[in-house]
Amino acid sequence: MRKNQAFTLIELLVVIAIIAILAAILFPVFAQAKFAAKKTSSLSGLKQVALGLQMYSTDSDDMAVPDYGYADGSIAGDTDLYHYNNTWVGRTFPYVKNNAIYFDKTISEINNYNNYYQDPYYPTPFYTYSWAWVTTFSINVDGYSHSYAGTGPCGSSASGQQRSLTAFADPAARLVVTPTRYGSIPNFSWLRFQAIDASWPTYDAYASTFSWYQLVADARKQYNVKYIGAYADGHAGNYGPEKFVKYYSKNSSATEANTRADWCTQMTKRNLFAFWGDSYSEN
Repeated sequence: MRKNQAFTLIELLVVIAIIAILAAILFPVFAQAKFAAKKTSSLSGLKQVALGLQMYSTDSDDMAVPDYGYADGSIAGDTDLYHYNNTWVGRTFPYVKNNAIYFDKTISEINNYNNYYQDPYYPTPFYTYSWAWVTTFSINVDGYSHSYAGTGPCGSSASGQQRSLTAFADPAARLVVTPTRYGSIPNFSWLRFQAIDASWPTYDAYASTFSWYQLVADARKQYNVKYIGAYADGHAGNYGPEKFVKYYSKNSSATEANTRADWCTQMTKRNLFAFWGDSYSEN
């Protein structure tokens, strides 16, 4: 009669090695699948935000939503505008009815919408924000909400008024809302970005503090090749690094624009104003 035998040490080590190899193969796959699910959730959120923007404009004579908020006196004794929720986020919230929709799911997010959040780069009592100021989905302020007054670096000019959605030549091409990153802070950003700057980032470095230039491009920490965004016609989808005019601090030969004049040339040549908007144009 044959006696049952236990595993030898060598056999046990072989089994452990096989499990370790399988884990090394499968864990990245699981991580990619998890990220893909979060990206899909974010894309769905952007779609809902885009529809909320459309509904707001329908109720506002086709005008784009104002991006900034102000102290309207509804909080007794509080004159700090950053404590009020009447930003573009708060204005569209009645159509969306979900705070979490305004936050990118690929990174951590705030979970208490009654708190005021201290700005880590400007640590004074005035710079504490309600949730509607620090969403990680940010609006294209000068390419969608309103134009800048005066004559811009590329020669166009505008009055600085709120934009009308009917003014866009190609609303399906105009970026409205996209994930942003606030320096090295992991769980909140800033409610808006300036297209005139965000379109021209330093692409081989990340911001360590607040930077208008890096707000959009630094989302490549998570998104790498493809970014996601909502558009003026109400749809949401992917876009790539080709939408940026890139500056390289460590490889000057790869830089696409060293000066604002170079930026203007690239933006015009590659028809990127259709995507970002012209900050000093009514279109």
